Amino acid sequence: MHHIMGYSWDEIMAMVTIFTTAGGILIWLLRLAIKSGTEGLSNKLTQLINRVDNLNHTMSSIESTANRTARRVDALEDRFEEHKGEAKVRNQRITALEKEVFRHENSK
Repeated sequence: MHHIMGYSWDEIMAMVTIFTTAGGILIWLLRLAIKSGTEGLSNKLTQLINRVDNLNHTMSSIESTANRTARRVDALEDRFEEHKGEAKVRNQRITALEKEVFRHENSK
């Protein structure tokens, strides 16, 4: 019979079969470990992405609300200034009328 490095063909084929089977099982276990580990990580990343999207949406609506509030405050400030100006004019008219009325009463 033929021998290679002191082993017969039967022994060589048995070793190849054992190493191939062990290697296949090792690769299958590694793939299973990596897949289960990355699935958990993938789920957590998906949750994080969803939360960031929700936060972004919330921040956008807060910004929109703040902008609307700022516009309303500006409009109210403008109206307040108008009323303040009108009040000054009324006070001047009242003062003028008071002077006129008191002057007429004093002259009688």
